[in-house]
Amino acid sequence: MNRIGRLGLCMVLAAVAATADVVKDIPYYEEGAPKRGNLEYLEERCKLDLSTPSNFPGFSTIIWVHGGGLTKGGKSFPRVLDKEMVGIVAVNYRLSGERAECPDYLYDTAAAVAWTLKHIAEYGGDPNKVYLTGHSAGGWLVAMVTLDPKYLATFGAKPTQLAASWPLSGQMTTHFNVLAERRAKDKSTPSVWLDEYAPIYLARSEFLKGVELPELFFVVGDTTLEMPSRVEENRLIEARLRRVLRRTKTHYIDIETGTHSSMSSPGLALLQSTIWEKIKAERKAEAEAKAKAEAEAKAKGAGNAEPKAEERAAAPEAKPQEKQP
Repeated sequence: MNRIGRLGLCMVLAAVAATADVVKDIPYYEEGAPKRGNLEYLEERCKLDLSTPSNFPGFSTIIWVHGGGLTKGGKSFPRVLDKEMVGIVAVNYRLSGERAECPDYLYDTAAAVAWTLKHIAEYGGDPNKVYLTGHSAGGWLVAMVTLDPKYLATFGAKPTQLAASWPLSGQMTTHFNVLAERRAKDKSTPSVWLDEYAPIYLARSEFLKGVELPELFFVVGDTTLEMPSRVEENRLIEARLRRVLRRTKTHYIDIETGTHSSMSSPGLALLQSTIWEKIKAERKAEAEAKAKAEAEAKAKGAGNAEPKAEERAAAPEAKPQEKQP
């Protein structure tokens, strides 16, 4: 288990007055893509905002899926993220209610991820450095889209195209508002359930056999301050994936002093600092490779160089060979 002190979490990464290029309200359902549910609401709601660094070619991108219990909330750029270091994709999805129900918002999230993977290079980003994260209901959506490949496959993408997935304080059982939708039709619907809409239910060998996953980070708040059972659910799914199913690139982190609401900023700061460490490692490797290539070229050039005039003059003349009788 990893425990991160909130105050010691490099919060210097928080909100900087940075300039960035911003494009708003990009429809993310491609022409001809499969669409389900209320299509008028889809056209109205299924848009994303994109912020890209103005001077950082090949940047990493963070896809941000907002929370709100699946019934409220909207896209925005988290203030803790440095817009001059990473690209940010803020996603709207259809909200549970009279105009949408499960699994509409799951397919919406997948469509937004697929759009980002396909188009981020057009804006200067590296499609191999796309990170998916979301908080609360957004964390549940992130976990579902990562663990069940059918959602991304619908739009021609795969979970392994993601650099990593970071669900922040996501529910790992079937989401309570998915159950509320059912309860409106069937009063006997239980308050806790595990089925195809529970990330924990997906973390089993018979479902994930042959399925490749990206690196996963399950992040929650303080073990004494989080929502009831949220810590335990995330511990369980991490243990299932890492220890039982041997998915070794799976991690669990709890953030000291973080409540369900307040843990999202330090969680995002941790994700951003992880990206920055990767950038520094890449730059170091590139500098070392460049220095090595220059040294090899210099050595090769020295070996092939013509001798200088004074070196030729100082060299002893070769004696003519005597003819054999």
